[in-house]
Amino acid sequence: MRLIAPLLLVFSVGGMAGPVVAYDGDWRTVVFPERAYDFGVVARGSRIRHAFPVVNRTNSEIRIVDWKTKCGCTDVKVGAKVIPPGAQTTIEATIDTTKFQGFKASGLRLMIDRPVWEEIDLNLTCVIRGDLTLVPGLFDFGVVRRSAKPPTAVLTLTYAGGRSDWEITGLKTQTAAVKAEAKELSRTADGQIHWRITATLQPGAAPGFFKDEVTVISNDPANAAFPISVAANIQSAVTVTPSIINFGTLQPGQTVSKVIHVRSGSPFSISKLESSGKEVEPNKAKEGPAVDHVVTLVLHAPTTLGPFHAMIDVQTDLKDEPPARIKTFANVSAANP
Repeated sequence: MRLIAPLLLVFSVGGMAGPVVAYDGDWRTVVFPERAYDFGVVARGSRIRHAFPVVNRTNSEIRIVDWKTKCGCTDVKVGAKVIPPGAQTTIEATIDTTKFQGFKASGLRLMIDRPVWEEIDLNLTCVIRGDLTLVPGLFDFGVVRRSAKPPTAVLTLTYAGGRSDWEITGLKTQTAAVKAEAKELSRTADGQIHWRITATLQPGAAPGFFKDEVTVISNDPANAAFPISVAANIQSAVTVTPSIINFGTLQPGQTVSKVIHVRSGSPFSISKLESSGKEVEPNKAKEGPAVDHVVTLVLHAPTTLGPFHAMIDVQTDLKDEPPARIKTFANVSAANP
């Protein structure tokens, strides 16, 4: 039995889009910086995922009204249908390769009605190996709550390509949110070689939706490497409702407020409320421990016209719990809202 030493990986988390600029050229190039992705060689049975970024660096709101996939094997998740100026989201597409072999093309078509009607193609391609099979097709941790015991996901990789000496020689990963290892299970008389690959989510993984990819490396010089997708939804002990606030269109100097709830399963205290912009003032209703804290966000619209955004971090006295984050948006206009 061969054991591959554990390696580490992590998942990326999106954020704000950065400075907003007026754009007079092809706005699609700015908003959709990537419109095609090639997974390369993958194992049959893989459920391979890719997130296309949607980055609104224009001065107009973008609204996604619909989408159509190019194959029944493809599933789509849209992070947000309305993307204010200065914000970003992702369009995540997953291809189930179970019923296919060889070259496969898929993807989706987005329908947008703001700032103008437009149809955007997001294309995916891969080559599916028939001699490799994954069961299940990805590491999917599902919904994970922070706990002392790290959750584990396991899959079985079967090789049936005719090489009696085939083996996994390494696992190439990204960073440190998951530890992965591979172990040979058996070699059968009909030439099949079975490996178990295990991924363990580490306690320090950041809350929220994230994904990554484990690249399996073998001793096959013709097709040495192939990816396995990894996905998780880590739920913090503290939740904020709503966590994204759009104050809408405001006039310069106008003051508006929104109420949010910060909750947990056991009593806790809010130790600090920190805003990235002086225009947003967060105020908690009361001091001391509670399972539900009411926080009021007061926005004093800046005098500068155009999109505005700020983040508010909510720090608590819960041990090892990272700050909960609130994202706020507004559009400052001289015209009446």
